[in-house]
Amino acid sequence: MKGIFWSLVFFLSSVAITAQTTFSVTPKIKDAYRLISDLKLDSAELLINQIIEKEPENYLVYLIENYIDFYRIFILEQKDLLRDLEKNKNARIAQIRKGDEKNPFYLFSEAEINIQWAIARLKFDQKMMAARELYRAYSLLEENKKRFPEFPYNNKSLSFIHVMAQSIPGIIRSILNIEGSIKKGTHEIEELYKWSIEQEEDLFHDEITIIYAYILFYQNNQKKKAWEVLEKKYLDTEITSPIILFVVSNMAQKLGKTDLAIDLLTNRVRHTDAIPFDYLQLLLGKWKLYRLDWDSNIALKNFVSSFSGQHYLKEAYQKLAWYHLVVQDDVAGYKKYMNLLQKVGNTLVDEDKQAAQEAKKGPIPHPALLKGRLLFDGGYYQRSQSLLVRKAHLFSAPRDLLEYNYRMGRVAQELKNFPEALSYYRLTMESKNEKSFMLCNAALQSALILEKQKREKQALSFLDKCLSLKPSKYRSSIHQKAKAARERIKNK
Repeated sequence: MKGIFWSLVFFLSSVAITAQTTFSVTPKIKDAYRLISDLKLDSAELLINQIIEKEPENYLVYLIENYIDFYRIFILEQKDLLRDLEKNKNARIAQIRKGDEKNPFYLFSEAEINIQWAIARLKFDQKMMAARELYRAYSLLEENKKRFPEFPYNNKSLSFIHVMAQSIPGIIRSILNIEGSIKKGTHEIEELYKWSIEQEEDLFHDEITIIYAYILFYQNNQKKKAWEVLEKKYLDTEITSPIILFVVSNMAQKLGKTDLAIDLLTNRVRHTDAIPFDYLQLLLGKWKLYRLDWDSNIALKNFVSSFSGQHYLKEAYQKLAWYHLVVQDDVAGYKKYMNLLQKVGNTLVDEDKQAAQEAKKGPIPHPALLKGRLLFDGGYYQRSQSLLVRKAHLFSAPRDLLEYNYRMGRVAQELKNFPEALSYYRLTMESKNEKSFMLCNAALQSALILEKQKREKQALSFLDKCLSLKPSKYRSSIHQKAKAARERIKNK
């Protein structure tokens, strides 16, 4: 009897040990994460179910599972999908809370789920809900950092929150009670990035790399360094993830490497079992239009015919209108697509807002100025400058002259002719049209030039001017860059 008794005790003890909850990065967890990164969400879902069945003690699976809902909502942009999947959030957090509180992944996993839902909600203008979830995530990560100061992933999202909080308007920041610092956030993500590249197949390495590059590029104005980070990691191998492809090609284009960006999207790996990432078609069409390609309308039409979401549709129709104006010399085609623009999408993002304003208020852009703008946006600076100089005699109207001075300033700046750029920006800011974003951005760009020249006092003066202006479009993005620049200069 004693033998049976002790055998039973041993059996029950071994069951208890086996059933103990963990948060483990297993091979199957890594496989599921890779499938999700490739947007093979149905396949990832099947594997997630297998993990839950065969590794019920591994509670990290619920964080990985949440990525599936996040990408479905974020990419497909269907409000019904947000409503239908919302119940999964609390169910997953409830499961995670059954886990081991002494594990550093315990609070981290709940925080990451809140961040993903906050980002998804912003697609549908649910700002208050998103703010609450973001603050919840911030509180959890700060607490986790106190409990487990050596846990490296604390800084993955915390660094981004610290950086972005610096640019949040003062009232919102005071309500959320989040202390922001670009310098602190940059240091946090840089240290994590260095740690991550030393690990063998770190699960979150791609996310860490992207956050690091983003913070370098947008918040620190270290664009060359940001590109080197992405180039070193991704340009020597085939990119299978549409998410990574989007980030790499988008940054390439913003650095004037439009030909490379177009090649990356044209030759991309297409997964037949992945959810469609239609936005890549919009980018391809837009970037080909920057080059004034005759076939740039094809990708744009593919986007508007297949995308079932709500954002960037107005922008797509605007770009189709521009295509007809500058490539086809077809004013009737321009008017047709500007009329169609008013019947689709919404105006939550700046690009759609600007497109709607053009459709409503007009007038028709000057074709030569628009060509110069498109070539500039594509990084074809010499072509843009040559065209603008040749057509300078056409720009006598105050509106056209304002844009001409601004465009010439932008081109001169990119061609490193800083004295000429500052001169054209000064002419731009002399305009009485203070509602134009061109005055506001001319002040910002002047400040960035002066910052590079270590003329900080003058740079701060232009940043103050930039922030005092209230343009009718692009205000939030220009002001955010101005605030980031001011923070950088004051911390030097």
